Amino acid sequence: MNDQQHKPSYAAIDLGSNSFHMVVAEPEGDSIRIIDSLRVSVRLGSGLDDKKRLTQDTFDRGLETLKLFAERLREVPRKQFRVVGTNTLRRAKNADDFMHQAREILGKNVEIISGREEARLIYAAVAHTHPDPEHKRLVCDIGGGSTELIVGHGLKPRLMESVNMGCVSVMNEFFGSQAPTEKLFNKAITYAELELQPLKQAYYHSDWSTAIGCSGTIKATGRILAELGITDGVITRKGLKALRQKIIAAGGVQPLNLSSITQERAQVIVGGIAVLTAVLRSMKISTMLVSQVALREGIIFDMLGKRQHTDMQQETLSTLNRRFSIDEAQAKRVESTAIQLFNQVKKDWQLDEDNDAGLLCWAARLHEIGMGVAHSQYHKHGAYIVQHCDLFGFSKAEQNALSMMVRFHRRKIDLDAFSVLPEQERTRLLKLTALLRLAALLHRGRHDDDLSRVTLGVEGSELTFSLQSDWIEELPLTHAALESEAPRLALIDVTLKTSSIPN
Repeated sequence: MNDQQHKPSYAAIDLGSNSFHMVVAEPEGDSIRIIDSLRVSVRLGSGLDDKKRLTQDTFDRGLETLKLFAERLREVPRKQFRVVGTNTLRRAKNADDFMHQAREILGKNVEIISGREEARLIYAAVAHTHPDPEHKRLVCDIGGGSTELIVGHGLKPRLMESVNMGCVSVMNEFFGSQAPTEKLFNKAITYAELELQPLKQAYYHSDWSTAIGCSGTIKATGRILAELGITDGVITRKGLKALRQKIIAAGGVQPLNLSSITQERAQVIVGGIAVLTAVLRSMKISTMLVSQVALREGIIFDMLGKRQHTDMQQETLSTLNRRFSIDEAQAKRVESTAIQLFNQVKKDWQLDEDNDAGLLCWAARLHEIGMGVAHSQYHKHGAYIVQHCDLFGFSKAEQNALSMMVRFHRRKIDLDAFSVLPEQERTRLLKLTALLRLAALLHRGRHDDDLSRVTLGVEGSELTFSLQSDWIEELPLTHAALESEAPRLALIDVTLKTSSIPN
């Protein structure tokens, strides 16, 4: 992949529970133009064993698919594509192994995103391709392992939830290889309605006027309804009932010999129809329009938003800043110094300016978030908040890394907490945590101290702060804190020294 070729094409890969999808698109006004797309039925959701691990066949099938995608991505700049994993990779015990090998193939990290982040990106796709600034809408996406429901107005989602059920999981649980019957359908629909029950009141009373469905299950259902002449492609409760009756009478979907869906989709569509029926019943939807976009288009719109300075990560940080009354001036001081330190060590420490500098900045902005709970042990409170908040725009890996950096930006460093990470990630995160700790120490007085009298020497993992004598006299506590930090950083193989130099 050649980062020097700044082509306008963007790409998104969605590692879904049923299929892996890739789209390549170009910006076109306020929208995008799809120039290529690939879909491969990998069936990750059906490939988990009883220990919640991807089976070897599923593992290999997924990697072979990514090799196909990698060939098409060779001309897309690395900064202009993203790879996201959803429900099954959120649950798989060996997801880290899969993601490591995926990175080797694609040259890009797989971002496992939360259900609500998935919902946000799905809404972005629909909102940009179906602009309607006047009315609220309900958007539904039924994937292989989860179902997302979003209510939004214009480009802004207002209510977002992800329910842990989808076409593959419901198909496996209630139908398996059996011919669908009315009894099996009723059991599956009742199960799905029970899963949706906690959301009913909030969504029903959220004052939306239009329901729009997207992604594989809903698009396929719309095509089937049109092919069988039940509706013109619009989804209705009456139409779904008629479709269920035809499937039951035929003994399944395959005997209907439908040309509008693939054989792979036919194997799981019954589970999707059950979930879709429950959604329409629970949310009292009479008519659902069908959109042709999905999560992957939302990912591209999200990347374009950052290019146009509409950055969801920045919005999330600003929201947290207001909610927890973070001292913004202090956060900016620490961030500025952390980046100065980063720039001096990045070559020796082999840090990546594109990814690592951003993570360090985010951690600096959030390092005191726990003070919104209590000053005592605020680093622990902050880690909990960052770990468990919905950080829209951030992957689960980024959220976990931020939580650990906030937790260990002061006091004792617990190496056991980092031991669960792969070696390369552990080394990287410990180095970034060391930089955050030093930046926070240098600003413990919470003033805009003149750091021109502090110089940093770097030789491998050895850091030497040369401090002018008058600086030491003015800030004795900071000097003492730096000296006390040395044995703590030694635990993570960073040697810290200080020396006094004449003014």
